[in-house]
Amino acid sequence: MNTLLIRNIVHRCHYLTAVILSLLAGFSSAETTIPRTLSLNETIQLAIRENPNVQTAQLNHVMQKFALEIEEWQFHPHFTLDAKKNTTQTYSVDSNGMVTENKTGIDAGMSWLSPIGSDVQLKLANNISGNYNPGLSLSIEQPLMRGFGRPIVEAALYNARDSEKISRLSIEESLQTTVTAVINAYLDVVAAENTLEVDQQALQRARQTVTQTQLFIKAGHKAGVELVTVQADEASAEARIENDKNALDQARYALLTDIGIDPNTAVTFSTINLLTLTKKYHVPRLNEAKELILANDLQYQTDQMTLNGLTKRNIQIAEDNTRWKLNLTANAATGNGAGGGENAGINSLVNGINRTDSIMLDLSIPIDDKSAKIALANAKIAEREASLALQQEKWSKETNVINGWNSIYSAKKSLQFAENAERLQQQSYHVGFQKYTYGLMDSIELQTAMQQLVSSQQALIMARINYLKALVNMDKLIGSTLKTWDVQVKAE
Repeated sequence: MNTLLIRNIVHRCHYLTAVILSLLAGFSSAETTIPRTLSLNETIQLAIRENPNVQTAQLNHVMQKFALEIEEWQFHPHFTLDAKKNTTQTYSVDSNGMVTENKTGIDAGMSWLSPIGSDVQLKLANNISGNYNPGLSLSIEQPLMRGFGRPIVEAALYNARDSEKISRLSIEESLQTTVTAVINAYLDVVAAENTLEVDQQALQRARQTVTQTQLFIKAGHKAGVELVTVQADEASAEARIENDKNALDQARYALLTDIGIDPNTAVTFSTINLLTLTKKYHVPRLNEAKELILANDLQYQTDQMTLNGLTKRNIQIAEDNTRWKLNLTANAATGNGAGGGENAGINSLVNGINRTDSIMLDLSIPIDDKSAKIALANAKIAEREASLALQQEKWSKETNVINGWNSIYSAKKSLQFAENAERLQQQSYHVGFQKYTYGLMDSIELQTAMQQLVSSQQALIMARINYLKALVNMDKLIGSTLKTWDVQVKAE
């Protein structure tokens, strides 16, 4: 009896546990399907973290930092250590058998390249073959003409520094581009939502008109054919709503793409106050905007840095290659003797025996080196072409700012006209509906007034969005996007 009771209790416990787990699983799955609502600022922060273009720019900066570190490392002292052990067995008739010779060598070295081209090599050989016969050698080679001086020797280092700066600027440019794209995509979502709302209101008005017309027909104040016209307008409004929903879905997917996340992510976007967002932007004077775009545009800065850096350094290198080559080489060696006595041990390095010193001047004079002359001419032509291209780019950037600046004020005027037109169309529709109510207007005239109202409302939406986009574009041109949205550039 007790055993049966215990079994029943255990069975019920298992059943309750299964029910609780299923409920918890249901709650968990329901929770994961609840979309999270993101504000515009949260959307921007998410894009900064997740957008692949931003991550690619950051990875490229890491690579450029390592490349710079390698170029700096070239001018650090480099040390080497090499150990060898060699065993030789020789069979000889004279020795009446086998002779075994063991030889051990431990070599250490140091090399250093100076910023003016000095190549210093210091080597210490430790050879042990029955006797300890160390050797020390020092070699210094100094270019006196071709290959001499920091501008030539450190050219690759300067190029690496420029590349590292450009990669850091690329992160900033990628962030600005991403933030701008996200804001524009967010505004497209807002425009699609507002358009849907306008058409939903138009559908309500159309249904109200259908109801009113049916009452008029029933009372004998309208002809039955009037109903067809207002019902057609109702059907058109329903069709527009379906198109609006599809456009809204596409705008949301486009925004998710600009953010850089899975399009299946359960997320919605909160509404924004367009007037408040407009006040966030400051429009500089035109001359100030021209200065800002030249100071902040990535491509212009990159081309300017390349012209004053890599291009001019190429001319210096090409000119250096046309010069005579005169190298001074000094060698000093001591030790490296053989056998015992004074040739063995540490003392053999300082006793003056087995010592060799030499100094050599090596002069090489190029005679009619056409390849070097052509390389120099090409470098000078490239510098001239880059200078002309930079001037042309400057004018292009200034033109972009002028167009953007004019677009802002044109969009602002268009917004004012659209607001006035929408207000007048509201009044016109209300007056028309009153006339229709009193039988002073037919359904076709009312339908025309309704369509004009919808068009003016949609035009007002687009005017507001276009004005905001013009402000966003100007903010991007003058390089103020990250400052406006308080985005910090973090280079890894």
